[in-house]
Order: sequence, then C-alpha cells, then structure tokens
Amino acid sequence: MDAWEVDSFQIDDEVMLRRFRKDDVADVFRTVHRNSEHLIEFMHWMSPDYSLESAREFIEGATKTVSKSGSLGFGIFRSQQLIGSIGFVYFDELAEKTEIGYWIDREEQGKGIVSKACRKLIDWAFEDLNLNRIEIRCSSLNKRSSAIPERFGFKLEGHLRESEYRNGKLHDFLIFGLLRSEWRSRDRA
Repeated sequence: MDAWEVDSFQIDDEVMLRRFRKDDVADVFRTVHRNSEHLIEFMHWMSPDYSLESAREFIEGATKTVSKSGSLGFGIFRSQQLIGSIGFVYFDELAEKTEIGYWIDREEQGKGIVSKACRKLIDWAFEDLNLNRIEIRCSSLNKRSSAIPERFGFKLEGHLRESEYRNGKLHDFLIFGLLRSEWRSRDRA
C-alpha cells in the first residue's frame, strides 16, 4: 500500500486516528458545537455561526485533498466517538514540508491524546512520507498547544507579534519547526 493511502492509526486501546468520511458531518458538527466556547478563542474557523454546512464544507475539504499538494485530516476517535481532529494543514512538495494542526474536546485535554497523535503523525511524515520539515503554529496564549512542539524537540523559530485575529483580538503567533534529522537523532538519544 502507498503511504498516502493509510486510512487510520491506532493510538492506544481506545483511541484511533481515522481519515474523515462524508458520513462524519453530523459528528463533527455536534463535537464542535459542544466545544464552541473552548475552540473559539484559538481556532480561526470557529465562529458563533458555525453550522452543519460549515461541518459539511470541512468534511468535503478533508476528504477530497489526499495528496502531496493538499491537506490531510484525521478525526480523533475514542471508541467510535469523535473527540477531536488532527492533520496536516498543507504540504509543500518542493520544500518537503508540512504543518500539523490539532484540537481536542475539552473533556479529553490533559490525557496525552494529542501528544500521542502528534508523535504518530511525525513518525509517519518523516519515515513514510519522506518529508524533511514539520511546523506547528499556535497562539502564544495557547499554552497547551505550544507545549506539544516543545515536548517533541521542535525549535521555536518565530514569534509573530499581533499577526492573527482570533475571537475579537489580535494574537501573537509562535512558529515551531522540526527537521527529520533532528527527529532521528532525538530517537537515538
């Protein structure tokens, strides 16, 4: 099987990553709606008017772009229940790089799920997709999100002052980067 065709990853006994499917629309809407107050502060796509149509558009984008030039999203599922999302925001084939983005249900925070999911995608990106660089970007106020790249040895490469508008205010954004050579040397250490 071609590495790009992988449909799912088992994270632990209960949690798995699975590519989104067209029949996930209602689950995405319910999970996002239930977490709207939690997500609106940092997610640019979350707005008070998030709707079933918004979820449908997200799923359409996630299911149609499965290539080196698009994005690639996975739902995070606990026992078939959607509890978050993680994926590659884009791919730059020439530079052999991508960006990982993620969010998790408020009730699932602090359980290590996003860390395990990130580790799985980092390994896959470097070992199977043959990418050279991964970035993670987040608001400087989102301490939980910035802890993920720090945990995995990403380097803080940029602090963009008042560069992104979220939930009615400008946020500083942090850019973290990790190279395949750094990841491989870290695993051997």
